[in-house]
Amino acid sequence: MKLILDNEGKVNYEEIEKNSTVKDLLEAIDLFLNSNPLPCSSCRESCCKKSWSVEMDNVCVNRLVNNDDKLATKFVKNKLVKKENYYRDFDQYVVKKDKACIFITDENLCTIYDKRPVICRLYICTDKSYRYNVVRELIGSTYLEALVLEEEIRNNNLEREVIESFKNPALFKDRYDISLEDIFDYAEDVGWLYKEDRADLY
Repeated sequence: MKLILDNEGKVNYEEIEKNSTVKDLLEAIDLFLNSNPLPCSSCRESCCKKSWSVEMDNVCVNRLVNNDDKLATKFVKNKLVKKENYYRDFDQYVVKKDKACIFITDENLCTIYDKRPVICRLYICTDKSYRYNVVRELIGSTYLEALVLEEEIRNNNLEREVIESFKNPALFKDRYDISLEDIFDYAEDVGWLYKEDRADLY
């Protein structure tokens, strides 16, 4: 995948191939930002320092605790809080904070940058195309919901049959390596994406 600035000057991508993964998109974002750096150190609109929510996903948590279920539950209890997701049918976990993100320094540097949440990785602080934003939201929602499901499983000792009924492809992942096709399939299944709109994302 490759990110570009389209004719409207918005961040867009050239195309999504059938075998494209979330990792491919994240790598494309890194390459784009290397060529089009953003002045984070002098940012006055810092999302990380304002009262906006910092949404947390399962891969980020699993990486931070080295895939230890007990530490994951402790991390969620001590560092996160449930908040209503106004766009999806589940309450998501966000970083527990008064204003600034607990992982940001006074110099606007992220202390967990290599393990930061996927929603942070996908966010580019400039105008973005409609379809980029749709893909970003679908990826983010899938991983955000996966953390909610994982905590439900860990806290309730659910039976295997119940666990297998959860179709979220990001469940218990510790890498952002699932295919975008799987993301779109799941989004269709749960009603986040209409079939007739899917073709516009490629």
